[in-house]
Amino acid sequence: MAIYEYNQGLTKRGKRETPEAFEAFTTYLELGPRERSAKKVAAILGCTEGNIRNMIKRNNWVERAAQYDADNVKRDFAEARKARQEQHKRAIEKFRKEQERRAQGMGDLADLMMELTSDKLQAMRAAGELPSEQQISNLAKTVASLADMAMNLQATALGVDELVDTLETELGE
Repeated sequence: MAIYEYNQGLTKRGKRETPEAFEAFTTYLELGPRERSAKKVAAILGCTEGNIRNMIKRNNWVERAAQYDADNVKRDFAEARKARQEQHKRAIEKFRKEQERRAQGMGDLADLMMELTSDKLQAMRAAGELPSEQQISNLAKTVASLADMAMNLQATALGVDELVDTLETELGE
């Protein structure tokens, strides 16, 4: 009889199983779990239903097909899990790149604000004007806030890198 080994599929035809019986069995498997029947196999192969029923019983088709189906379900679930993990990884990487872009933009804006503030203060000093304490305080708070946001965005991007590394380890990459 043909042997079905878990995770290896149909490996060989048994001593008592004829090539025709093995072909009939593979036809039986290909019909799928919901469509398998002696009548359908007989119609496809052009033989009698009774002959197919004898092969089913003699060669343990029901048990072999059940193991075959179970193996396929496990494989399908594993493939689906891996696909979900890959999709999640791509989404995380996209998020990380966006965070890095935002962090760079915020950092550039903070640098520009510091430069503009410095230029404005120098221009005011050259003109003999003194900015109010409120103006200085507001400018300092704005620059500090922008710099802080840039650092937080960069820290988030670094944390996402660690998450991606963890996912890659789980995926075995």
